[in-house]
Amino acid sequence: MNFYFLLEDEKSFLKVLPSWLEYMNFKCKRVADIQEVQENNYVLQSGQGVTQLVTKALFDTIDTILLNPGKIDKLVIILDAEELEAEDRKQLVNEQINNHYEAEKINFDIMIFVCNRCFETWLLGRRGLYPIEAVDKTSDFYQYYKHYNIETSDPEGMIPPEDNEETIAKYHFHYLHELLRYKRIRYSKNNPKNVATEDYFKGIAGRIAVTEHLKSFKVFYDFVSCVRG
Repeated sequence: MNFYFLLEDEKSFLKVLPSWLEYMNFKCKRVADIQEVQENNYVLQSGQGVTQLVTKALFDTIDTILLNPGKIDKLVIILDAEELEAEDRKQLVNEQINNHYEAEKINFDIMIFVCNRCFETWLLGRRGLYPIEAVDKTSDFYQYYKHYNIETSDPEGMIPPEDNEETIAKYHFHYLHELLRYKRIRYSKNNPKNVATEDYFKGIAGRIAVTEHLKSFKVFYDFVSCVRG
């Protein structure tokens, strides 16, 4: 079985996903493009942001798969919900596809997964990340620490404080950045290697095994578990 992964993310998740797939025992080998696909391969591409993904990148990808019949079995689209509800974001992508293509022309499966709210939300789900000790009020992380406990409460449910004008996704990114900095773990969208480790991934996977948190991550995790071969 062959897969084509199309991600909204053009930096962090794009770099992390190959490692995560390996930790999930995904048996397919990554190849550079669809021309190299043979058996049990996958292609990974960025949609260059949500606006591009749900228009040009999405259509270009589907057209490429249609022009190479028999190469790809499943197109896997992963994007952020951001300010929308996850199901609404998914529906918008389905509508774009249905409005642009006749159903009978699509001869491969299209799977849509939505990070609720963003990739950093999933990263906040790692067990043991939230400090056990009281955080000093002078710390840059303190304002996030006092606002929401991401260990006992679902990170997907976190919204910014009323006096914060950031989007939910931006707030989640800044929460994660300051938390990891407090824990002396370097993270940026350009350099996400410290969240690409097996230990970090297992901390997220372990959480969905014992709680009802991170439901959008669990949907993706369960999908890979079913198709990994």
